[in-house]
Amino acid sequence: MTSLTQDVGAFIASLKYEEIPEAGLASVRAGFIDYTAATILGRNDDVTRIVASVVAPRGGDSRVCFGPVCATAPEAALINGAAAHAQDYDDVGLVGIQPTHPSASIAPAVFAEAETLGRTGKDMLTAYVAAYETWGELASRDKDPPHLKGWHSTGTFGAIAAAAAAASLHRLDANRAAHAVAIASSMSAGVVANFGSMTKPFHAGRAAQSGVLAARLAAAGMTATGNSLENDVGFLRAISPRGEVDVERAAQFRARWWIETHGLGFKLFPMCYGAHRALDGIFAQLRETPFAADDVEAIEVEASRLQFVNLVHTDPKNALDAKFSMEFAMAAAIIARRVTRAEFDEAFVARPDIRSLMKKVHRKHIPIEGREGDGMIVTLKDGRRIERRFREPLGHARRPPPAEAIWTKFADCTGGALAPAEQKRMFDMLRNIDSLPGPRDLPTVEG
Repeated sequence: MTSLTQDVGAFIASLKYEEIPEAGLASVRAGFIDYTAATILGRNDDVTRIVASVVAPRGGDSRVCFGPVCATAPEAALINGAAAHAQDYDDVGLVGIQPTHPSASIAPAVFAEAETLGRTGKDMLTAYVAAYETWGELASRDKDPPHLKGWHSTGTFGAIAAAAAAASLHRLDANRAAHAVAIASSMSAGVVANFGSMTKPFHAGRAAQSGVLAARLAAAGMTATGNSLENDVGFLRAISPRGEVDVERAAQFRARWWIETHGLGFKLFPMCYGAHRALDGIFAQLRETPFAADDVEAIEVEASRLQFVNLVHTDPKNALDAKFSMEFAMAAAIIARRVTRAEFDEAFVARPDIRSLMKKVHRKHIPIEGREGDGMIVTLKDGRRIERRFREPLGHARRPPPAEAIWTKFADCTGGALAPAEQKRMFDMLRNIDSLPGPRDLPTVEG
């Protein structure tokens, strides 16, 4: 049997833009739009500011948050990844096997290194797909998501995926590309315990930076163990909740395309994706059977442990906590009749009516096997009992958002940073990134 690590390297080195399915390319184009919007939105967040102040970029070839300040590619990848994930409004992927945030780890490495190396839009798309397919190939070998063991996949698998992207942009041969991902396997990190703090978005930035560094080290001749991914004491087994990893299966590269079958999901609510199914459901229920907060006796949200594991705050004390709270999500949806960036405000989180309704929201863990899926039971004070089962939220890869929703989110996130004409120009350039000479041609954010 050939080494999985070597097979990954061979795939990265050989992948060509022309062989990528159009559905996959379309998903990545939308992902680049969403990443750009999230990065610009998060450019002035505390975590971005702190990371940038410590890194203190003093020049380079890669722009920081699409602005006029430039840094080296590893520095830019770190800062931009933190910015992209700062408000937890960035895309999700591989939801069926390992819910994670692909673009916050991969795209910063792609944009930063593509600027430095002078690569084209087609090169960027190819690099992203090399990363995503590597991520899917590795993640699909374990039936237990690493979140259950406390690992944040955006920071762990994300580092390896970012290394795959950077290796593609450096045009490393198969051997050196394998070394790049093997080096990155020793640079991956991030624990779920830090969700709801500034360290969570730092996971994404650190993964992007680690990937860029790993590819550069491999390009310079640094080596790693040739089977570090599948070794008995290697990455996959170390990070697995129960160690039940399939390392015997031959790699499935090109036999299936993860970017085509799983694609990317786009958040239409600026909070942890674990709450999005319930949010989509509660809004549908409110449209069908309107009720007010004062009408509610109790709300029971049923979901699997995996659905709840990232929603670490049951009694959020601030806006950042609230992004990881099912209780807040339900209360905000019912009281404000929306969950937008405006609701993640310290004063709103502290409102007596929000805090009162949050106390009426209860979690119930259920096994998903043999069930229609997770759901919600609302008991009203007049005795009515409203039950609803959930489906994938709008924005999920299987329920793609309409084109106008992608533009609306982009315009909202970049408003104030770009003039309206520049917003539209950047959006159109990203939508047609295949013909872009390089990321340096994108408009510069001045504010």
